[in-house]
Amino acid sequence: MALARTKWAVVPAICLGLAAATTPALGFELFGVRLFGGEKEPPPPDAVTYDVTFDTEADRSLTRRLVAASRLEENKGDPSPGAAALLATARGDYQRLLAVLYADGRYGGTISITVDGREAADIPIDATFGDEAEVEISVNPGPVYLFDNVSILNRPGPIAGERKVPKTPEELGLRSGAPARSGAVIAAEGALVGRWREKGHPKARIAERTATAYHDDDEMDVAITVDPGRSAVFGGTTVTGTEDMDPAFVAWYAGIKPGEPFTPEQLERARDQLRRLEVFQAQRIVEADAITSDGTLPIEIQVAESKRRVFGVGAKYSTLDGAGLEGYWRHRNLFGRAEKLQVEGRVGGINSPDPDEYNYRLAVNFLKPGVFTPYTDFSTTVFAEQIAPDTYRSKSVGARAGFSHRIGKRWTVDGFAKVEAITIDRTTVGDGDFLMFSLPTAVNYDGSNDRLNPTKGFRAGVKFEPFYEARFSNVAAVTEVQGSVYQRLGTDRVVLAARGSLGSIAGAPLQEIPASRLFFAGGGGSIRGYPYRGVGPRNSNGEIIGGRSYFTGSVEARVQVTDSIGLVPFLDFGNAYRNELPDFSEPLKYGAGLGLRYFTGLGPLRFDVAFPLQPFDGDPNVAFYIGLGQAF
Repeated sequence: MALARTKWAVVPAICLGLAAATTPALGFELFGVRLFGGEKEPPPPDAVTYDVTFDTEADRSLTRRLVAASRLEENKGDPSPGAAALLATARGDYQRLLAVLYADGRYGGTISITVDGREAADIPIDATFGDEAEVEISVNPGPVYLFDNVSILNRPGPIAGERKVPKTPEELGLRSGAPARSGAVIAAEGALVGRWREKGHPKARIAERTATAYHDDDEMDVAITVDPGRSAVFGGTTVTGTEDMDPAFVAWYAGIKPGEPFTPEQLERARDQLRRLEVFQAQRIVEADAITSDGTLPIEIQVAESKRRVFGVGAKYSTLDGAGLEGYWRHRNLFGRAEKLQVEGRVGGINSPDPDEYNYRLAVNFLKPGVFTPYTDFSTTVFAEQIAPDTYRSKSVGARAGFSHRIGKRWTVDGFAKVEAITIDRTTVGDGDFLMFSLPTAVNYDGSNDRLNPTKGFRAGVKFEPFYEARFSNVAAVTEVQGSVYQRLGTDRVVLAARGSLGSIAGAPLQEIPASRLFFAGGGGSIRGYPYRGVGPRNSNGEIIGGRSYFTGSVEARVQVTDSIGLVPFLDFGNAYRNELPDFSEPLKYGAGLGLRYFTGLGPLRFDVAFPLQPFDGDPNVAFYIGLGQAF
């Protein structure tokens, strides 16, 4: 770089963001109709109505961001409380618009905001305007600057292990020749600190940053000095804020072991552990301000407990499966260690006037978290239920008990013992009384980025359940494999999603397996458009009897049209088969449709319309499904 160039300006800090204050809402309007809250309060006597003219030479994308950042533009439909308030908003817009230009790598632009022809920055705060004011915003963005010399002192070295770590500054755009966006500098600083923390230095910080813009060359130099601080191991964990919970159990369950090297990953896993207890309305993990002289970092867990007793109710509806109602009562902390007792009831399939055709379930569940290790939970369930699809009716009582163990953040292993007495009628296969003893186990991996609305990653699971059936003295096993994958196209607004599952029952004849344990396809969780358990092998009379194997799949395109609305065209397919393995010589059944998604803070609300492409006699021509979260 030539030394003779002129240093035009030194920018000692990059704009990090802007805080916005809000006032309480006094009412609520929808499409211009006031639903509650009374009439709007009249504007004060000295209110100023104003119009905004926005003039910029920026491209369309930058113009949208500039307009979105302007508080004057945002509030132009509402009278300003007075001239002083209007001027304060205008002066704040200088910084907001400047932050947008810096974020785009433009440091030589000009911003002019005039009120009635006078520059807002030069108007006295006690100035007065008429009832209406003309506001003009003019932005000349200037050229995009490029990074030239980038210097980083005390850069962290490579990080061992397979865990996800922050990107390098170069990957985030802080490199010579790249656009000199302020966000790249801020992101790089966060990454540098984060990478030092991953290497066991919890008090790493940015000691100094200098950003120098050269307007003659449209370039910027950046120099960053990192102070990594000392390495540390975890010290003791203390818990504050508990009332009914045992603080010693909370500290143990968090899983932060004294003497282990400090890692942010362990703190994140501890946060996930605390959320799993479901007894706190708020929790924070606070690192000590300084590392002690012996190299340990004490940890404090601050909590606020929720109510111990809760109840809930819910409802769902499908044009094929009918309406459903459910409710539960739960005690979330029986003995001070987050032991949970839940009584739940459910009735579904309400699509006829005959209650004997409904689906019922009553269950009592007990969960003891933190058995043997902080990541192992014991649970047991006693239940009675009736399942009454079109193909059969099953009445059963049973119990299940066992353990669930979490391995890292992604893996879960379950192992249970189960006994169930079953009575089946209204079918020609798998009817009568059965007594089953089984050992259901499962291994699941969740590599997706969101439980209710995944946009990338994949999920996979294997279930294996050996069983002994006493009526026919059969020893057999049920195996199921399922997976789903999510791939966004460019941004999170377009996501391709696919799933597949198959299952097999080996070791017992078809006639000697309870109909409720045979495989069927169809319904909202399988092939949408067909009745629940309405797809499978049939007898000579055309009645569905269920099979010993199945295969189903789905493909969706999840398109987010606006911030709150999404459309999802989908195709489902599959079938169930008599044999132990799927017989793909038999044709698959297909269902297709279109879904509407309304995105909320809890997850997307789902409304699907599905059509069976090869309906059986008596099948409806269309089906509707409503739920929370994506279909898979």
